[in-house]
Amino acid sequence: MNITQENKGQTVVVTMQITPSDYSEKVENTLKEYRKKVSMPGFRPGAVPMGMLKKTHGKYVLVEEVNKLISEEIHKYIQDNKLQVLGEPLPSEEQQKEINWDTDTEFTFTFEIATAPEIEVTLPKKENYYKIIATDAMIDEQIGHLTARFGSQEKVDSIEGSEFIKGVMTQQNAETPYVQENAMLLLSKVATESELDLFKGAKLGDIITFNPKKAFENETEIASMLSVEKTNAELINADYALEVKEILRYTKSEVNQSLFDKVFGEGAVASETEFRAKIKADFETRMEQNSDYKFLLDTKEAMLKTNKFDLPEAFLKRWLLETNKDNDKVTPEQIETEFPLFLNDLRWQLLSGKIVKDNNLQVNEADIKAAAIEYTRMQLAQYGMTNLSDEDLANWSKELIKDQKQAQQIFEMEQDKKLIAYLKGVIKLTETPKTIEEFNAMFDKK
Repeated sequence: MNITQENKGQTVVVTMQITPSDYSEKVENTLKEYRKKVSMPGFRPGAVPMGMLKKTHGKYVLVEEVNKLISEEIHKYIQDNKLQVLGEPLPSEEQQKEINWDTDTEFTFTFEIATAPEIEVTLPKKENYYKIIATDAMIDEQIGHLTARFGSQEKVDSIEGSEFIKGVMTQQNAETPYVQENAMLLLSKVATESELDLFKGAKLGDIITFNPKKAFENETEIASMLSVEKTNAELINADYALEVKEILRYTKSEVNQSLFDKVFGEGAVASETEFRAKIKADFETRMEQNSDYKFLLDTKEAMLKTNKFDLPEAFLKRWLLETNKDNDKVTPEQIETEFPLFLNDLRWQLLSGKIVKDNNLQVNEADIKAAAIEYTRMQLAQYGMTNLSDEDLANWSKELIKDQKQAQQIFEMEQDKKLIAYLKGVIKLTETPKTIEEFNAMFDKK
């Protein structure tokens, strides 16, 4: 096989000349394998004459083996010559000659390959870094959530207005009244103050007459309370008498050492001042990834403005069309419209890839494993599973990265982390404090 290369500005043209010596043995061996399996009228499997098999299957096998050879050799050529390819090789529109698979024995294939330009990266000298801060109001709100989360429930004798009530509900003004023996009502869901007044002050054993539709409005909640279908209008809209059997009042936790220990672990916080400081620090640490993301977006935008270089646009449009030729939803007009965004993304890939390569910021297997464990920890914590052992987390994370899509997502996240850490170290940062509302508003403006 003879392979030649011709440089054409932003692309190279690679010509492959294939002779029978390159493919004959492979075709012959494949036909022999076919012969073991193929059956034809009058011949048992393995006994079909080779000449007949070549007439019926020879062209198919030839095309298959030559295409396989082309794929292997073009990939090897790219690797051996260290070509940084954009997109994928495409048959040359100008030079590729038509192949006659019935008569040709020597084949010439010509491919056009787009290569990445040599670039030098210019970084911004300075950038804003928007640090998200926790306000006193936000800390107060978080403490409110924590006192509610770690509060307690106790049985009481009378209703104040926010309790959980258990009792017997009996339909009123009906010949055969419907009775719900195990009714449960959460008074914090009552729609209006006037309806809530019907319950306030009632004690165990009292009878409260009310209309669930007026009190709770939400038909799904009413149907659940009565254990009926919400389409049962007769029961949903009826008046009921509730005999109060049990009153449960939820009391928020006090802001004291017991709460500190439950939230952060025993002895980690010793006062309300430390408690507030820890909530503030934890929040701002969690928000750092949002600040990093904004910093990366701003740095990317600045670098795309200052780092200008040409790309083989005609080739790339052709490649996008070829890649999506079987997708009816992707049209030439759509590709033309979205092409500027595609070019910006490609330029950023080349710029960030150059930074990663030049500064050895590659993500390794250990990075992936550690990130998968942390990702697994956060996912399970959302379901209340917070006390898993390191061994359990490692096993769960192994299952996670078996999914190639998940593994790629984790890889990209880790690559961005390394890139951001490097950029934060070499670009002068002007730290600007922002509340979460102010920070989010910067995205709303775009």
